[in-house]
Amino acid sequence: MKLWGWLIGILALLWSAIWLIGSVATERVVGAWLAQQEQAGWVVEYDALATRGYPLSFRTVLSDLSLADPHSGWAIEAPSFRLDQPAYQPNQVRATWPETHVFSTPFERLSVRAERLDTMLQLRLLDNLALDQSLTQMTALQINSDLGWSSSVESATLSVSLREEPGHRYDIGFDAQGYVPAGQVLAMLDPAGVLPEAIDRFRIEAVAGFDRAWDLSALELSRPQIRRLDLAELRAEWGDLALRVSGTLDVDAEGIPTGALAVRAQNWRAMVDLAANSGALADGFRGTLEAALSVLAGLSGRPEDLDATLSFADGQVYFGPFPLGPAPLILLR
Repeated sequence: MKLWGWLIGILALLWSAIWLIGSVATERVVGAWLAQQEQAGWVVEYDALATRGYPLSFRTVLSDLSLADPHSGWAIEAPSFRLDQPAYQPNQVRATWPETHVFSTPFERLSVRAERLDTMLQLRLLDNLALDQSLTQMTALQINSDLGWSSSVESATLSVSLREEPGHRYDIGFDAQGYVPAGQVLAMLDPAGVLPEAIDRFRIEAVAGFDRAWDLSALELSRPQIRRLDLAELRAEWGDLALRVSGTLDVDAEGIPTGALAVRAQNWRAMVDLAANSGALADGFRGTLEAALSVLAGLSGRPEDLDATLSFADGQVYFGPFPLGPAPLILLR
């Protein structure tokens, strides 16, 4: 019994020493990275940096954190920010946001409130913290903009997983339920209030290929850019309306997409009404578009549903044979 007691005591002391070394190293790495960004011109402010969590984890907490990147114009202000790592598996990191924080872009300031907002990351420690997998979970998310709009999501998950193949390709899944668009958007799209306030479900399953890996440089320097998007499904359900999109797009260095997406729209006439109400569809073009879409819908055998192709070529977008205008640029700022 005494021998076992000595062994347990020695192991406890050894583990305590390992944990202490790891906690000090973790705290210093975080502090050194913040100092490095400040030297690079970022605004970096925080009241305290401490690592706790003995004996099984490293829990690093930054208090009254303020970060701003003058090059991109993005900034974050949070009363606290927490990083949790299992002491025995430090390549797994959970980042947890406080209930309220502020996120600023070059165009607006967003006040964010959520019952839950955290991300579990699996990183390659020896490869500039390159991302292997991540899972972000959101519950009761509310966003208020200083431009006067607000929006909310009942719950949502975002998953990203690196594929074991060339090309920096990632499986991406996003699933949101109970999404309430900004009030002004609802009033513009549905002035009669026929549709439910919340979009029932919005789901994306895709594989995205980037020009480089998502690692620490994505935060320090610039965001990797999409070069190919294989969209297995984009699905949106809002009352009696349902939209499904799938297809493949290639994206050049300027962000111009080329390719085709198959579109299936259920109750498409109501969607035309929404487009007209929002101003996205000119009044003089509405009749022509409805007549043409009626022909396309009739070809599918279900006049209330529409199956057509959204084509991207030469910097333009075409819905079936009809030009819609310049293609949107796919660029991550």
